[in-house]
Amino acid sequence: MIKQVYINKNVLEATKERIAFIFDEFENIVVSISGGKDSTVLAHLALTEAHKRNRRIGIFFLDEEVVYDSTVKQVEYIINLFPENTIPLWFQIEFNLTNATSLTQTQLIPWESGKHKIWMRPKRKDSIQHKPWPKETETVRDKNKGFGFYDALENFQRSRHDTAFLIGLRATESPNRWRAVTKNPGYKNIYWSTKLKNNNYNMYPLYDWNFHDIWKYIYDNKLRYSKIYDYMFKKGMGLKEIRVSSLIHEKSFKSLVELPEFEPKTYDRLLRRIRGISVGHIYGKDNKALRARKLPKNFKTWIEYRDFLLATYPDPDKKWIFEKRFSRQLNNSYVARQQCRQLLLNDYENNLPIDNKPDPREEKIEKWRRLL
Repeated sequence: MIKQVYINKNVLEATKERIAFIFDEFENIVVSISGGKDSTVLAHLALTEAHKRNRRIGIFFLDEEVVYDSTVKQVEYIINLFPENTIPLWFQIEFNLTNATSLTQTQLIPWESGKHKIWMRPKRKDSIQHKPWPKETETVRDKNKGFGFYDALENFQRSRHDTAFLIGLRATESPNRWRAVTKNPGYKNIYWSTKLKNNNYNMYPLYDWNFHDIWKYIYDNKLRYSKIYDYMFKKGMGLKEIRVSSLIHEKSFKSLVELPEFEPKTYDRLLRRIRGISVGHIYGKDNKALRARKLPKNFKTWIEYRDFLLATYPDPDKKWIFEKRFSRQLNNSYVARQQCRQLLLNDYENNLPIDNKPDPREEKIEKWRRLL
């Protein structure tokens, strides 16, 4: 269990001190934004400090193209909060983005050359449209996927030196995020930072904020925010569901269910842009389909369903990845259900890792058998 230590200071006071410390220590500062609530708060705090000191900082946005129109408007709002203190770093470059809604078009290349007629929107005149690092030094994590989202982030960071990259990651969102923040203390052994190459560091000044802290800051400072949050709240979505991101990857495709209601024009453009969108709209929250929570009636077990999905998987270049991964995992219903979900969502990258352990239901049944 993680121990919480309480001090005589609220998170806002502590974060202002952290950001002031970063400005004292670094000449080069870049804030990564997504258009969501957390990065909005972080950018406002950092820009406020920059304004006090008459400094300029970078505001970095990696544009995935397939995002809410409200996200684009929010990013525009952020980069115009303190224009005299802002260095806009709006990237509109080509990279591979996983499409969890189609088994035939499993990746999208945002801003792909020759497809400008079906882009979600035109490129901005002031955006960065070509990779600002040498091709020969470019690194790629996954050769099967090719140059992807995280490769773009990493190569952007490697192209800079002696820089603090501020990221709006909060530990309360998930245990994985807590580990990402604290697993490897970076600059001067600060636990809310991690070390990168070229004397660069990731900094997480909002790491100890919770959901309510974020919204209180937005309210108190009269900040604009993406209207998608209002739509989601009015639909009765839970706190973990209310988030803004890309519309097609394996952790966010469920947004397609409400997209025609929230932003009909965005949905229409998305239909023309990439395959599988209507499938995501219809089945995004169906327990038998993409979520794999209920076994289809034509199959007796999750293992049988898993074997069927694997045998009929249409992309031979990716099929072997699943076969190799599954061969190292247990062959029970608990694991097989998770494997079905990966297959249905084209998750060959293992972004939804499988909990590879004996079926807890079978263990519970065996326990009661012994007791009774």
